[in-house]
Amino acid sequence: LDPYRAWNVDLGAEWYFAPKAVLQAGLFAKSISGYIVNAEFSNGVYNGIAYDEAVIPINADRGKVWGLEFAYGQAFTQLPAPFDGLLVNFNYTYTDAKVDVLGRNVPLPASSRHNFNAVLGYDKSGFSFRIAGAFRDRYLDELGSDDESDRYVEPHFQLDLSAKYKVTPNIQVFGELVNLNNAKYTAYQRGPEK
Repeated sequence: LDPYRAWNVDLGAEWYFAPKAVLQAGLFAKSISGYIVNAEFSNGVYNGIAYDEAVIPINADRGKVWGLEFAYGQAFTQLPAPFDGLLVNFNYTYTDAKVDVLGRNVPLPASSRHNFNAVLGYDKSGFSFRIAGAFRDRYLDELGSDDESDRYVEPHFQLDLSAKYKVTPNIQVFGELVNLNNAKYTAYQRGPEK
């Protein structure tokens, strides 16, 4: 395999509109050559070994990626106690990513069109609490031999919770709960036996 190479252009702007507060926006574009993808092949020979079905890494021809990203974060320290420990973070990314491989133009593997994270938290007097939501749109997980055998992963949204308490300067107690909403991971192929 050849290593993949990319030309990247990024443009960003940030506005710090209050203490511990920021708005951010960005635009990015990439041109990728030789992107490495895992492709599924049937009935062939690879390095002298015959196979019925195999997943083999190959170099794609050319990939194009562009997108937009937005973020907002703020700690509300200006509020009266006890609300001066509240904080919020949010980010969103839109990505349009395509790659040419095996004569097809497909989504760049593992690249979702829409992604966002949102956090609501509290941080004061040694106590820290966060509830976070993360969304990832559908994405191509594995390249098959044709459109019907490509494997995709369904959109996924999950909630996580974490809490920490600093008992002394050297001792901290923490706990995490992951995937509170029991979001399912679902992968599928688009063929007749989806």
